[in-house]
Amino acid sequence: MLGLLLFLVFLTFSSLLLYDKKQFPRFRLKGSPRQVLPPQPPIPQSSPPTVSDIDSGSRQAISTTLSDLAQLQAVQEANEQLIAQESSKFNQTIINEALQGSRDAIFAKIEEFIQTQRQVSGAYTPLYDLLSDYPFRVGKMLRPTICMSVARAVGGMGHSALTAAAALELYHNAFLIHDDIEDESESRRGKGTLHQMIGIPRAINVGDATNVLAVGLLLENLSVLGVSKALNILHEIEFMARQSVEGQAMELDWVATNPSHLSDQDYFTMCVKKTCWYSFITPCRIGLIVGHPAASVQDLVEPLAGLTRFGMILGIAFQIQDDLLNLQGEMESYGKEIGGDIYEGKRTLMLNHVLAHSKQESDRMREILALPRAQKHPDHVAFIMEQMQRCGSIEHGWNVARSLAQKAAKIFDSLEFLFPETPLRPGEQWVSPVHDRRFLKELINYVIYRSK
Repeated sequence: MLGLLLFLVFLTFSSLLLYDKKQFPRFRLKGSPRQVLPPQPPIPQSSPPTVSDIDSGSRQAISTTLSDLAQLQAVQEANEQLIAQESSKFNQTIINEALQGSRDAIFAKIEEFIQTQRQVSGAYTPLYDLLSDYPFRVGKMLRPTICMSVARAVGGMGHSALTAAAALELYHNAFLIHDDIEDESESRRGKGTLHQMIGIPRAINVGDATNVLAVGLLLENLSVLGVSKALNILHEIEFMARQSVEGQAMELDWVATNPSHLSDQDYFTMCVKKTCWYSFITPCRIGLIVGHPAASVQDLVEPLAGLTRFGMILGIAFQIQDDLLNLQGEMESYGKEIGGDIYEGKRTLMLNHVLAHSKQESDRMREILALPRAQKHPDHVAFIMEQMQRCGSIEHGWNVARSLAQKAAKIFDSLEFLFPETPLRPGEQWVSPVHDRRFLKELINYVIYRSK
Protein backbone atom coordinates (compact mmCIF):
# COMPACT_ATOMS: atom_id res chain seq x y z
CA MET A 1 0.00 0.00 0.00
CA LEU A 2 2.73 2.48 0.93
CA GLY A 3 4.70 1.78 -2.25
CA LEU A 4 1.65 2.38 -4.39
CA LEU A 5 0.75 5.55 -2.51
CA LEU A 6 4.23 7.03 -2.87
CA PHE A 7 4.21 6.16 -6.57
CA LEU A 8 0.88 7.91 -6.99
CA VAL A 9 2.18 10.96 -5.16
CA PHE A 10 5.18 11.02 -7.52
CA LEU A 11 2.89 10.89 -10.55
CA THR A 12 0.72 13.66 -9.15
CA PHE A 13 3.73 15.83 -8.39
CA SER A 14 5.07 15.30 -11.93
CA SER A 15 1.68 16.23 -13.38
CA LEU A 16 1.63 19.43 -11.36
CA LEU A 17 5.05 20.41 -12.64
CA LEU A 18 4.07 19.72 -16.24
CA TYR A 19 0.84 21.61 -15.80
CA ASP A 20 2.74 24.52 -14.30
CA LYS A 21 5.04 24.80 -17.32
CA LYS A 22 2.13 24.77 -19.74
CA GLN A 23 0.32 27.47 -17.84
CA PHE A 24 3.24 29.87 -17.64
CA PRO A 25 4.81 30.20 -21.13
CA ARG A 26 5.47 33.87 -20.56
CA PHE A 27 8.88 33.07 -19.10
CA ARG A 28 10.20 32.04 -22.53
CA LEU A 29 12.66 34.41 -24.24
CA LYS A 30 11.20 36.44 -27.03
CA GLY A 31 12.82 36.55 -30.48
CA SER A 32 13.16 34.69 -33.75
CA PRO A 33 13.32 30.90 -33.50
CA ARG A 34 16.60 31.09 -35.47
CA GLN A 35 18.21 33.52 -33.04
CA VAL A 36 21.44 32.18 -31.56
CA LEU A 37 22.22 33.28 -28.02
CA PRO A 38 25.68 33.13 -26.48
CA PRO A 39 26.20 30.39 -23.92
CA GLN A 40 24.98 31.36 -20.48
CA PRO A 41 25.76 29.77 -17.14
CA PRO A 42 22.90 27.65 -15.89
CA ILE A 43 20.41 29.52 -13.75
CA PRO A 44 19.32 27.61 -10.65
CA GLN A 45 15.66 26.76 -10.91
CA SER A 46 13.65 27.99 -7.98
CA SER A 47 10.03 27.59 -7.12
CA PRO A 48 7.81 29.46 -4.69
CA PRO A 49 8.00 28.18 -1.13
CA THR A 50 5.34 25.70 -0.19
CA VAL A 51 3.66 25.17 3.14
CA SER A 52 5.92 22.19 3.81
CA ASP A 53 9.05 24.33 3.27
CA ILE A 54 8.25 26.84 6.00
CA ASP A 55 6.02 24.87 8.36
CA SER A 56 8.43 24.53 11.25
CA GLY A 57 5.84 26.25 13.43
CA SER A 58 3.45 23.32 13.17
CA ARG A 59 6.21 20.80 13.80
CA GLN A 60 7.17 22.72 16.93
CA ALA A 61 3.50 22.83 17.98
CA ILE A 62 3.30 19.03 17.76
CA SER A 63 6.53 18.53 19.69
CA THR A 64 5.60 21.02 22.41
CA THR A 65 2.09 19.67 22.81
CA LEU A 66 3.29 16.08 23.10
CA SER A 67 5.67 17.23 25.83
CA ASP A 68 2.80 18.97 27.59
CA LEU A 69 0.73 15.80 27.45
CA ALA A 70 3.44 13.97 29.34
CA GLN A 71 2.34 16.03 32.33
CA LEU A 72 -1.37 15.47 31.73
CA GLN A 73 -3.10 14.15 34.83
CA ALA A 74 -6.61 12.79 34.46
CA VAL A 75 -8.54 14.51 37.23
CA GLN A 76 -11.45 13.02 39.07
CA GLU A 77 -14.97 13.96 38.07
CA ALA A 78 -15.72 15.40 41.51
CA ASN A 79 -13.01 18.01 41.08
CA GLU A 80 -13.63 18.86 37.45
CA GLN A 81 -16.32 20.88 35.78
CA LEU A 82 -18.05 19.07 32.95
CA ILE A 83 -17.51 20.55 29.49
CA ALA A 84 -21.25 21.00 29.12
CA GLN A 85 -24.40 20.15 31.03
CA GLU A 86 -25.83 16.69 30.36
CA SER A 87 -28.88 18.24 28.71
CA SER A 88 -26.78 20.12 26.16
CA LYS A 89 -23.58 18.21 25.48
CA PHE A 90 -23.47 19.52 21.93
CA ASN A 91 -25.89 21.07 19.46
CA GLN A 92 -27.21 18.01 17.65
CA THR A 93 -28.97 20.13 15.04
CA ILE A 94 -25.76 21.83 13.92
CA ILE A 95 -23.84 18.55 13.91
CA ASN A 96 -26.52 16.69 11.94
CA GLU A 97 -27.08 19.49 9.43
CA ALA A 98 -23.38 19.91 8.72
CA LEU A 99 -22.61 16.18 8.45
CA GLN A 100 -25.66 15.45 6.28
CA GLY A 101 -24.88 18.37 3.99
CA SER A 102 -21.34 17.07 3.55
CA ARG A 103 -22.57 13.52 3.05
CA ASP A 104 -24.91 14.54 0.22
CA ALA A 105 -22.25 16.62 -1.53
CA ILE A 106 -19.42 14.10 -1.11
CA PHE A 107 -21.57 11.16 -2.23
CA ALA A 108 -22.55 13.09 -5.36
CA LYS A 109 -18.96 14.12 -6.10
CA ILE A 110 -17.51 10.63 -5.63
CA GLU A 111 -20.32 8.97 -7.59
CA GLU A 112 -19.81 11.41 -10.46
CA PHE A 113 -16.07 10.75 -10.49
CA ILE A 114 -16.47 6.97 -10.35
CA GLN A 115 -18.94 7.08 -13.24
CA THR A 116 -16.51 9.21 -15.25
CA GLN A 117 -13.74 6.66 -14.74
CA ARG A 118 -16.08 3.76 -15.46
CA GLN A 119 -16.93 5.25 -18.86
CA VAL A 120 -13.31 5.59 -20.00
CA SER A 121 -12.74 3.45 -23.07
CA GLY A 122 -11.45 0.02 -22.08
CA ALA A 123 -12.18 0.44 -18.35
CA TYR A 124 -12.82 -2.78 -16.42
CA THR A 125 -16.25 -1.88 -15.09
CA PRO A 126 -16.65 -4.61 -12.39
CA LEU A 127 -13.89 -2.88 -10.40
CA TYR A 128 -15.97 0.28 -10.20
CA ASP A 129 -18.89 -1.66 -8.76
CA LEU A 130 -16.62 -2.65 -5.85
CA LEU A 131 -15.31 0.91 -5.52
CA SER A 132 -18.86 2.00 -4.82
CA ASP A 133 -19.08 -0.03 -1.60
CA TYR A 134 -17.16 1.48 1.34
CA PRO A 135 -17.45 5.15 0.30
CA PHE A 136 -21.24 4.87 0.21
CA ARG A 137 -21.72 3.08 3.50
CA VAL A 138 -23.04 5.70 5.89
CA GLY A 139 -20.02 6.93 7.84
CA LYS A 140 -19.65 10.00 10.03
CA MET A 141 -18.16 12.16 7.22
CA LEU A 142 -16.11 14.12 9.75
CA ARG A 143 -13.03 14.71 7.60
CA PRO A 144 -14.77 16.39 4.65
CA THR A 145 -16.96 18.42 6.99
CA ILE A 146 -13.97 19.68 8.97
CA CYS A 147 -12.17 20.59 5.74
CA MET A 148 -15.11 22.52 4.28
CA SER A 149 -15.98 24.19 7.59
CA VAL A 150 -12.46 25.54 8.07
CA ALA A 151 -12.39 26.75 4.45
CA ARG A 152 -15.58 28.73 4.98
CA ALA A 153 -14.58 29.87 8.48
CA VAL A 154 -11.58 31.73 7.01
CA GLY A 155 -13.62 33.34 4.24
CA GLY A 156 -13.49 30.79 1.40
CA MET A 157 -16.33 29.47 -0.74
CA GLY A 158 -17.51 26.09 0.46
CA HIS A 159 -17.68 24.41 -2.94
CA SER A 160 -14.02 25.31 -3.55
CA ALA A 161 -13.11 22.75 -0.89
CA LEU A 162 -15.35 19.98 -2.26
CA THR A 163 -12.72 18.32 -4.45
CA ALA A 164 -10.08 18.18 -1.70
CA ALA A 165 -12.71 17.06 0.84
CA ALA A 166 -13.85 14.23 -1.43
CA ALA A 167 -10.22 13.14 -1.90
CA LEU A 168 -9.79 13.02 1.89
CA GLU A 169 -12.86 10.81 2.18
CA LEU A 170 -11.51 8.43 -0.48
CA TYR A 171 -8.15 8.19 1.28
CA HIS A 172 -10.03 7.43 4.49
CA ASN A 173 -11.94 4.59 2.84
CA ALA A 174 -8.77 3.18 1.28
CA PHE A 175 -7.16 3.12 4.72
CA LEU A 176 -10.26 1.42 6.17
CA ILE A 177 -10.16 -1.38 3.59
CA HIS A 178 -6.49 -2.10 4.28
CA ASP A 179 -6.84 -1.65 8.06
CA ASP A 180 -9.71 -4.14 8.18
CA ILE A 181 -7.49 -6.71 6.49
CA GLU A 182 -4.51 -6.03 8.77
CA ASP A 183 -6.72 -6.12 11.88
CA GLU A 184 -8.79 -9.12 10.73
CA SER A 185 -11.89 -7.06 11.44
CA GLU A 186 -15.30 -8.58 10.86
CA SER A 187 -17.60 -5.57 10.70
CA ARG A 188 -17.46 -2.08 9.21
CA ARG A 189 -20.26 0.48 9.33
CA GLY A 190 -22.85 -2.14 10.19
CA LYS A 191 -21.90 -4.58 7.43
CA GLY A 192 -19.32 -7.28 6.85
CA THR A 193 -15.82 -6.11 5.95
CA LEU A 194 -14.90 -6.07 2.27
CA HIS A 195 -12.21 -8.75 2.52
CA GLN A 196 -14.71 -11.14 4.07
CA MET A 197 -17.10 -10.50 1.20
CA ILE A 198 -14.72 -10.80 -1.76
CA GLY A 199 -11.46 -12.19 -0.34
CA ILE A 200 -8.23 -10.53 0.74
CA PRO A 201 -6.48 -10.20 -2.68
CA ARG A 202 -9.44 -8.49 -4.33
CA ALA A 203 -10.05 -6.26 -1.31
CA ILE A 204 -6.42 -5.11 -1.32
CA ASN A 205 -6.79 -4.18 -4.98
CA VAL A 206 -9.97 -2.23 -4.27
CA GLY A 207 -8.13 -0.33 -1.54
CA ASP A 208 -5.34 0.46 -3.99
CA ALA A 209 -7.86 1.58 -6.59
CA THR A 210 -9.55 3.84 -4.05
CA ASN A 211 -6.19 5.55 -3.51
CA VAL A 212 -5.91 5.98 -7.29
CA LEU A 213 -9.31 7.67 -7.36
CA ALA A 214 -8.20 10.08 -4.63
CA VAL A 215 -5.16 11.10 -6.69
CA GLY A 216 -7.42 11.74 -9.67
CA LEU A 217 -9.54 14.08 -7.58
CA LEU A 218 -6.45 15.91 -6.35
CA LEU A 219 -5.50 16.63 -9.96
CA GLU A 220 -8.86 18.38 -10.40
CA ASN A 221 -7.63 21.00 -7.94
CA LEU A 222 -5.35 22.33 -10.67
CA SER A 223 -8.32 23.88 -12.42
CA VAL A 224 -10.37 24.49 -9.27
CA LEU A 225 -7.72 26.20 -7.11
CA GLY A 226 -4.69 26.80 -9.31
CA VAL A 227 -1.20 25.32 -9.24
CA SER A 228 0.09 26.85 -6.01
CA LYS A 229 -2.74 25.71 -3.75
CA ALA A 230 -2.99 22.35 -5.52
CA LEU A 231 0.71 21.75 -4.86
CA ASN A 232 0.41 22.76 -1.22
CA ILE A 233 -2.52 20.36 -0.79
CA LEU A 234 -0.45 17.58 -2.35
CA HIS A 235 2.33 18.25 0.19
CA GLU A 236 -0.26 17.97 2.96
CA ILE A 237 -1.60 14.67 1.60
CA GLU A 238 1.89 13.18 1.24
CA PHE A 239 2.81 14.09 4.82
CA MET A 240 -0.54 12.84 6.12
CA ALA A 241 -0.12 9.49 4.37
CA ARG A 242 3.42 9.08 5.68
CA GLN A 243 2.35 9.82 9.26
CA SER A 244 -0.60 7.44 8.98
CA VAL A 245 1.42 4.45 7.81
CA GLU A 246 4.05 5.14 10.49
CA GLY A 247 1.32 5.13 13.13
CA GLN A 248 -0.16 1.95 11.72
CA ALA A 249 3.30 0.37 11.79
CA MET A 250 3.68 1.30 15.48
CA GLU A 251 0.32 -0.25 16.35
CA LEU A 252 0.94 -3.43 14.35
CA ASP A 253 4.38 -3.80 15.93
CA TRP A 254 2.82 -3.56 19.38
CA VAL A 255 0.29 -6.26 18.46
CA ALA A 256 3.11 -8.47 17.15
CA THR A 257 5.52 -7.96 20.07
CA ASN A 258 2.90 -7.93 22.85
CA PRO A 259 4.72 -5.42 25.10
CA SER A 260 3.94 -5.42 28.80
CA HIS A 261 4.37 -1.75 29.72
CA LEU A 262 3.28 1.02 27.37
CA SER A 263 2.53 4.44 28.84
CA ASP A 264 -0.13 7.00 28.06
CA GLN A 265 2.60 8.98 26.33
CA ASP A 266 3.39 6.03 24.04
CA TYR A 267 -0.27 5.85 23.12
CA PHE A 268 -0.44 9.61 22.44
CA THR A 269 2.56 9.41 20.10
CA MET A 270 1.07 6.53 18.13
CA CYS A 271 -2.35 8.17 18.05
CA VAL A 272 -1.01 11.47 16.68
CA LYS A 273 0.51 9.61 13.75
CA LYS A 274 -2.22 7.08 13.05
CA THR A 275 -5.38 9.08 13.79
CA CYS A 276 -4.80 12.78 14.30
CA TRP A 277 -3.08 13.70 11.05
CA TYR A 278 -5.50 12.14 8.62
CA SER A 279 -8.68 12.55 10.66
CA PHE A 280 -8.31 16.05 12.11
CA ILE A 281 -5.05 17.91 11.48
CA THR A 282 -4.85 17.53 7.70
CA PRO A 283 -8.56 18.30 7.05
CA CYS A 284 -8.11 21.48 9.11
CA ARG A 285 -4.91 22.46 7.33
CA ILE A 286 -6.25 21.79 3.83
CA GLY A 287 -9.39 23.76 4.64
CA LEU A 288 -7.21 26.70 5.65
CA ILE A 289 -5.11 26.46 2.48
CA VAL A 290 -8.23 26.32 0.29
CA GLY A 291 -10.18 29.11 1.96
CA HIS A 292 -7.57 31.59 3.17
CA PRO A 293 -7.12 34.64 0.91
CA ALA A 294 -3.41 34.97 1.72
CA ALA A 295 -1.25 35.47 -1.35
CA SER A 296 1.84 34.09 0.40
CA VAL A 297 2.19 30.87 2.38
CA GLN A 298 4.30 32.76 4.92
CA ASP A 299 1.01 34.29 6.09
CA LEU A 300 -0.30 30.82 6.95
CA VAL A 301 2.43 29.72 9.36
CA GLU A 302 0.77 30.87 12.58
CA PRO A 303 -2.79 29.81 11.64
CA LEU A 304 -1.50 26.40 10.51
CA ALA A 305 0.30 25.90 13.81
CA GLY A 306 -2.84 26.75 15.78
CA LEU A 307 -5.05 24.42 13.78
CA THR A 308 -2.42 21.68 13.99
CA ARG A 309 -2.38 21.86 17.77
CA PHE A 310 -6.19 21.95 17.93
CA GLY A 311 -6.57 18.98 15.59
CA MET A 312 -3.94 16.99 17.43
CA ILE A 313 -5.52 17.32 20.87
CA LEU A 314 -9.05 16.76 19.58
CA GLY A 315 -7.90 13.78 17.52
CA ILE A 316 -6.47 11.99 20.54
CA ALA A 317 -9.71 12.58 22.46
CA PHE A 318 -11.65 11.23 19.47
CA GLN A 319 -9.56 8.05 19.33
CA ILE A 320 -9.88 7.40 23.06
CA GLN A 321 -13.66 7.75 22.78
CA ASP A 322 -13.63 5.42 19.78
CA ASP A 323 -11.69 2.88 21.83
CA LEU A 324 -14.16 3.28 24.71
CA LEU A 325 -17.09 2.70 22.36
CA ASN A 326 -15.35 -0.46 21.14
CA LEU A 327 -15.49 -1.69 24.72
CA GLN A 328 -18.89 -0.38 25.80
CA GLY A 329 -20.84 0.80 22.77
CA GLU A 330 -23.90 -0.66 21.12
CA MET A 331 -23.27 -2.64 17.94
CA GLU A 332 -26.31 -1.10 16.21
CA SER A 333 -25.02 2.46 16.54
CA TYR A 334 -21.26 1.86 16.72
CA GLY A 335 -21.18 -0.11 13.46
CA LYS A 336 -18.21 -2.32 14.45
CA GLU A 337 -17.92 -5.38 16.63
CA ILE A 338 -17.82 -4.64 20.37
CA GLY A 339 -14.57 -5.85 21.91
CA GLY A 340 -12.89 -6.00 18.51
CA ASP A 341 -9.81 -4.16 19.74
CA ILE A 342 -9.20 -6.88 22.33
CA TYR A 343 -9.67 -9.62 19.76
CA GLU A 344 -7.13 -7.80 17.58
CA GLY A 345 -4.72 -7.17 20.48
CA LYS A 346 -4.67 -3.39 19.94
CA ARG A 347 -2.91 -1.40 22.63
CA THR A 348 -5.52 1.18 23.59
CA LEU A 349 -5.12 3.65 26.45
CA MET A 350 -7.36 1.46 28.59
CA LEU A 351 -5.51 -1.77 27.79
CA ASN A 352 -2.15 -0.18 28.55
CA HIS A 353 -3.58 1.07 31.86
CA VAL A 354 -4.95 -2.30 32.96
CA LEU A 355 -1.72 -4.11 32.05
CA ALA A 356 0.22 -1.63 34.18
CA HIS A 357 -2.16 -1.72 37.16
CA SER A 358 -3.35 -5.34 37.31
CA LYS A 359 -0.17 -6.91 38.59
CA GLN A 360 -1.65 -10.31 39.47
CA GLU A 361 -3.54 -10.76 36.18
CA SER A 362 -1.20 -8.94 33.80
CA ASP A 363 0.57 -12.09 32.63
CA ARG A 364 -2.73 -13.89 32.03
CA MET A 365 -4.02 -10.96 29.94
CA ARG A 366 -0.84 -10.90 27.86
CA GLU A 367 -1.23 -14.63 27.22
CA ILE A 368 -4.74 -13.98 25.91
CA LEU A 369 -3.58 -11.06 23.78
CA ALA A 370 -0.82 -13.19 22.25
CA LEU A 371 -3.35 -15.72 20.95
CA PRO A 372 -4.30 -15.50 17.26
CA ARG A 373 -7.67 -13.89 16.80
CA ALA A 374 -9.28 -17.20 15.81
CA GLN A 375 -8.26 -18.72 19.17
CA LYS A 376 -9.70 -15.91 21.30
CA HIS A 377 -13.26 -16.36 22.50
CA PRO A 378 -15.83 -14.20 24.34
CA ASP A 379 -14.70 -15.43 27.79
CA HIS A 380 -11.22 -14.07 27.10
CA VAL A 381 -12.63 -10.68 26.14
CA ALA A 382 -14.96 -10.64 29.16
CA PHE A 383 -12.03 -11.40 31.48
CA ILE A 384 -9.97 -8.45 30.21
CA MET A 385 -12.99 -6.14 30.38
CA GLU A 386 -13.60 -7.19 33.99
CA GLN A 387 -10.01 -6.34 34.84
CA MET A 388 -10.41 -2.93 33.19
CA GLN A 389 -13.43 -2.21 35.35
CA ARG A 390 -11.66 -3.42 38.49
CA CYS A 391 -8.56 -1.28 37.84
CA GLY A 392 -10.47 1.84 36.83
CA SER A 393 -9.12 1.70 33.29
CA ILE A 394 -12.42 2.70 31.69
CA GLU A 395 -12.74 5.69 34.02
CA HIS A 396 -9.13 6.60 33.32
CA GLY A 397 -9.78 6.66 29.57
CA TRP A 398 -12.89 8.78 29.97
CA ASN A 399 -11.14 11.28 32.24
CA VAL A 400 -8.21 11.64 29.85
CA ALA A 401 -10.55 12.15 26.88
CA ARG A 402 -12.51 14.80 28.76
CA SER A 403 -9.36 16.60 29.87
CA LEU A 404 -8.10 16.63 26.29
CA ALA A 405 -11.40 17.99 24.99
CA GLN A 406 -11.20 20.83 27.51
CA LYS A 407 -7.68 21.56 26.34
CA ALA A 408 -8.86 21.56 22.71
CA ALA A 409 -11.64 24.01 23.62
CA LYS A 410 -9.11 26.46 25.06
CA ILE A 411 -6.95 26.22 21.95
CA PHE A 412 -10.00 26.70 19.74
CA ASP A 413 -10.99 29.88 21.56
CA SER A 414 -7.56 31.32 20.70
CA LEU A 415 -8.03 30.83 16.93
CA GLU A 416 -9.13 34.39 16.26
CA PHE A 417 -8.65 34.10 12.49
CA LEU A 418 -11.83 31.96 12.29
CA PHE A 419 -14.89 34.14 11.68
CA PRO A 420 -17.73 33.63 14.22
CA GLU A 421 -20.18 32.88 11.40
CA THR A 422 -19.92 32.72 7.62
CA PRO A 423 -23.24 33.44 5.88
CA LEU A 424 -23.89 31.83 2.53
CA ARG A 425 -22.92 34.11 -0.33
CA PRO A 426 -24.26 34.50 -3.88
CA GLY A 427 -22.86 31.75 -6.05
CA GLU A 428 -21.94 29.48 -3.17
CA GLN A 429 -23.12 25.97 -3.92
CA TRP A 430 -24.66 23.14 -1.87
CA VAL A 431 -23.10 23.94 1.50
CA SER A 432 -24.96 24.32 4.77
CA PRO A 433 -24.64 27.73 6.46
CA VAL A 434 -23.34 25.97 9.59
CA HIS A 435 -20.27 24.74 7.72
CA ASP A 436 -18.14 27.25 9.61
CA ARG A 437 -16.79 27.96 13.09
CA ARG A 438 -20.08 26.90 14.66
CA PHE A 439 -19.68 23.29 13.52
CA LEU A 440 -16.03 23.22 14.62
CA LYS A 441 -16.99 24.43 18.08
CA GLU A 442 -19.75 21.80 18.47
CA LEU A 443 -17.32 19.17 17.24
CA ILE A 444 -15.32 19.41 20.49
CA ASN A 445 -18.11 18.00 22.65
CA TYR A 446 -19.38 15.73 19.91
CA VAL A 447 -16.04 13.95 19.80
CA ILE A 448 -16.30 12.68 23.38
CA TYR A 449 -20.09 12.43 23.86
CA ARG A 450 -20.97 10.68 20.60
CA SER A 451 -22.34 7.14 20.59
CA LYS A 452 -20.89 6.02 17.25
